[in-house]
Amino acid sequence: MFIFVYRLGWIYTISAGHNATKFLEWGAQKVTGFDYSKEMIDNCKSLHNSKNLSFHHLSVTDFKFNEKFHVATAVFVLQYVHQKDQLQKAIRLICEHLEDGGLFVGLIPNGVEGVKAPETAGKMLGAEIEKRQLPFVDGGLVTARFYEGDNIKCTSTMALHSNEFYEKCFQNAGFSKFEWLAPKISDQGHSILGEEFLKQFMNPPCDIVFRVFK
Repeated sequence: MFIFVYRLGWIYTISAGHNATKFLEWGAQKVTGFDYSKEMIDNCKSLHNSKNLSFHHLSVTDFKFNEKFHVATAVFVLQYVHQKDQLQKAIRLICEHLEDGGLFVGLIPNGVEGVKAPETAGKMLGAEIEKRQLPFVDGGLVTARFYEGDNIKCTSTMALHSNEFYEKCFQNAGFSKFEWLAPKISDQGHSILGEEFLKQFMNPPCDIVFRVFK
């Protein structure tokens, strides 16, 4: 789910950014979400009823709103854009829909060499990349497995674009500043996942947060 937020200039973390209703609780005047999955959008519409919250069936590579926003979030969205030219287009469109000084925050698989998730990642977290290519291939396609309990529920294909390529996209789109941040694990997360699991999962981080400013 991709989310745009209007009139909320003070959010600089990704905590619960995938939950559109949280932004309203934090003081947003309006939240707009869209997704390529019609089922996802229909589900969101059935669950949430607010004049300040809207959902649309759109692609991140082909969308247009007649207004600009202050914050954009994309949690595990951009890796499903396989073609590099389409990824560049998506990031440019996002930048065009942000006010000057606007913030774009996202979470993606870490696109660097040496990432190795624990063998139990899928069952512990609900999703995992089946096998990363060695050596790392910029833009290489991999299979993501999604779990329900101990069993694989479904699979999907994603592209592991390099962090360096994302940086190039941010610069070419018109963003003025960007940074990479390791995800922060809550105390509850440490308790559930365990230190041994997190030691491998976070060194280097299997997933990475980007924070960019227009």
